[in-house]
Amino acid sequence: MNTPANEAELESLLAEQVRQLVPVFLQEKACADMSSGNAAFLVIGRGGRIAGQVFGTEQSRGRWCLGIALRKASQVWATGHATGRFEELVYAGKLNEGDFGLHRPDLIGWEGGVPLRCADGTLVAAAFSGFPGERDVAIVKEAAARVPGLSLG
Repeated sequence: MNTPANEAELESLLAEQVRQLVPVFLQEKACADMSSGNAAFLVIGRGGRIAGQVFGTEQSRGRWCLGIALRKASQVWATGHATGRFEELVYAGKLNEGDFGLHRPDLIGWEGGVPLRCADGTLVAAAFSGFPGERDVAIVKEAAARVPGLSLG
């Protein structure tokens, strides 16, 4: 795969890789049982550009997953830290959530929001929701590893 020409193409390629991986992850009992095939992926790039997809046939469940993915991705976009890890740092007194424009009731806490970086260091905030937390993270990381010019942030 060639290196993407621009960030919009990179984000689109990332979303495509997630689309390809969802059926693979759904072969895992834990993922299939939790989501019944309903999940969502969201990526926020430079300037707030958003790409992603809702998966599955249950609109209400897909909408729920999309809302969670949006909260995860927007928290990563604001903080540059993975969800779950950011909360650990806040509650350990190592970071002040207010410095990032967040308040404790806004913190998502669940894993699945992952900071990624373009070759120039630009933050790309990606999130998945619908599988167990560690699998939400895994699908984003595996998709990112397939996109040239993108690395874990």
